[in-house]
Order: sequence, then C-alpha cells, then structure tokens
Amino acid sequence: MQKLLKRTAQAQRQAGRRAKKMHRRDDFDTRRRNNQYLKVANDEIRQNLRDSRRARKEDWEMGPLAPKRDLGFNGYGTFRENLRQDWTNNGMNPIDPKVLEQRCAWAGGVKQLCLAPQDRVVILDGPDKGKVDRIQSVNKQNGSVTLENHHKALFQTWLDGKHHAQAMPISVGSIRLVYPITNPKTGITKDTIINEIKAIPANMESENMSLDRWEYGNKWDRLVLGINVSIPWPEVQAPKFETHDIDTSRDKVEARTFFYNLLSPPMPDVIIDELRNKYSKFRTRHDPEYIAMKELQERMKKGNPAILKSMQTPLEEFHEKQREIKAARGEPELSEHMLTKLGEIIAKTKATSLEDAGVTPLPTEPAEKTTEKTVDAP
Repeated sequence: MQKLLKRTAQAQRQAGRRAKKMHRRDDFDTRRRNNQYLKVANDEIRQNLRDSRRARKEDWEMGPLAPKRDLGFNGYGTFRENLRQDWTNNGMNPIDPKVLEQRCAWAGGVKQLCLAPQDRVVILDGPDKGKVDRIQSVNKQNGSVTLENHHKALFQTWLDGKHHAQAMPISVGSIRLVYPITNPKTGITKDTIINEIKAIPANMESENMSLDRWEYGNKWDRLVLGINVSIPWPEVQAPKFETHDIDTSRDKVEARTFFYNLLSPPMPDVIIDELRNKYSKFRTRHDPEYIAMKELQERMKKGNPAILKSMQTPLEEFHEKQREIKAARGEPELSEHMLTKLGEIIAKTKATSLEDAGVTPLPTEPAEKTTEKTVDAP
C-alpha cells in the first residue's frame, strides 16, 4: 500500500506542476494579447484625433462644400470593441478585488450590491453626465451596469456593414441611485440622489417582500444612511419556464428510487465507480478486496523470495545477473606497475602546481657528496 500511496502522491505533484506551467503560459498569452489590443486601441485613438483635426479644418475652410460625414455609410462616429473595452478586467483574468470594492462601496459592497434592473440612476461621468436613466442589466463580476437609453456607442458590423447602437458598460462608481424622497419638514417629494446605501437584513413581514422576490430576488433590503429610509426593490418578474418533450417531469425527479440503511453506502458502488474513475492514478480510496490483494502480495514477497524472483521483469533479471558477476569478481587489486604510475602522476601534478604558484620545490632526497681524488704530479 505504501507503493500505491507514493504513486498517487507523485501523480498529484506532477499534475500540479503541469497545471502551474499551463497557468503561467495562459497568463503570458493573455498579457501579450492584451498588449496587442491596447496597441490597436491607442492607434485607433490617434487615428480618430487625426480625422477630427482634418474634419475641423475642412469644415472651416470649405464651409457649405465640406463633405457630409453623418450620412452613416462611411463609419463616421463609430467605435470598435478595442477602443471601448474595459481593460481593468485584464482580459480573461478576474478584476482586481480592490478596484471592484471601490466601485461598489457606495452601493452596499460587492457581495450585497443594492442595485437591480429598472432602478433609476444618474450618470456622473462622461458625455452623458447629469442624465437620468434606468438600469438595463447589472454585471457583478466587474462592477458595471448597462443603461437603457444613454451611454451607447455606434458599432459597424462586418457582415452587413450596418451601424447599430449598443449599450456600453459603465462603472458602478460613475452612477448614483435616484429615488423620490419626501422632505419631513416641507412635505415636498422630489427626486433625490442617493450617495450611499447600506444593505440590511430583509424584513419577512414587510410589504415589499413578495414570494417572487424571495424566490428570485435579493434577500436583503437597502437603507439610505443618514435619514434611515428604506428604498424598495423593483418588482421582480418570475421567469417563465417552458416544458418540452425531452424534459423530465418533476414527479419522476422527486421520486425515490434507491433505498439504503445505515450499513450501506448512500449510493450504489457502480455509481461511485462512474463518478470516480476506478483505475485512476489519483485515486486514494480503494476497495477492501484490492487492498487485501496488495497486502497479500507484499507478504508473499517478504516470506518467499522465490515468488519475488518469479515476478521479475527481464530488465530486473539482467540487473541481478550483473550484480552477481560483479560480486564474484571481487575487489580490484593494484599491481606494482600501477602504483608506480600513480606515484609518477601525483608527483608530476604536484610539481606543476608548485611551479604555477611560483614556489621552488624542495628536493625529496639529500644530494650525494662526490669525492674527487687528487693525483700528485710526478
């Protein structure tokens, strides 16, 4: 079993390394693709500025003879996706949580966003600043909304060449909620811009809590800070579901077809094998029969070496023969000639090292004194 556990742990580590490598490669590809899109968007902005300067010059110099640029067939005033894309989302990667929290801070936060379709809001930024519109859709993933009538761009499709007005996403931080509030002193009711909303637990006995809202809407109420006024949610429309021939009826789905007690698993073993691959290398839980078989094999290997030898592969047999040949050969012995050669090589290497270091080697043996005999002349 230790061998199985080791194999599973190794497979998990390898899969983790492959996943990290793939994530790094995808992140690099995403950054490179975003840089290309940003370059294209910047080029479009520069081209639009050049076209605007040229158009302004032609309108000033040519007067009534200036070309008509608002006829719709030349793409004047249209935008492309690269120019109006939200680059804070960083392509496929999720938006920075800090940026998302800053956008939705005034509206109750990201988890309890107090905005819904059909809410009236006022635009604070952009060319439509100061205009009031209704929310068409809310995107909580990047903290943006789309409006029904304003903040749109004219797009030209590549198929038919026609121009279509498409609602562009606007940040939640660039809008504020508008709701009619009655002044308690004067009794006058007028539209008021709500700068900050807080999410509070919903009151189940409130008139605003309907069955459709509890089923498909938000489970919290929104409160205006400072004046403690609760703003009701827009009316929630229950979705209409259509039943087709291929759909399973509810009575068949809710019918109980499997019965078990405390001594049996919550589902048949066959279904467990279908949900979890029975022969997967990542499997950590095994059948009792499989565990007993592996333990029996381990005991047989330890108790009877002949069984272990009979289960060897050809490569294991070859390695065993090589080990036997090496053991029969014994330890190698050095001859006198080999020792002499080794001593010469060591002495030569040592002398070369001392010579490179500028050290004069000392003689290993004292020099023999020679005696000269003097012969007297006759």
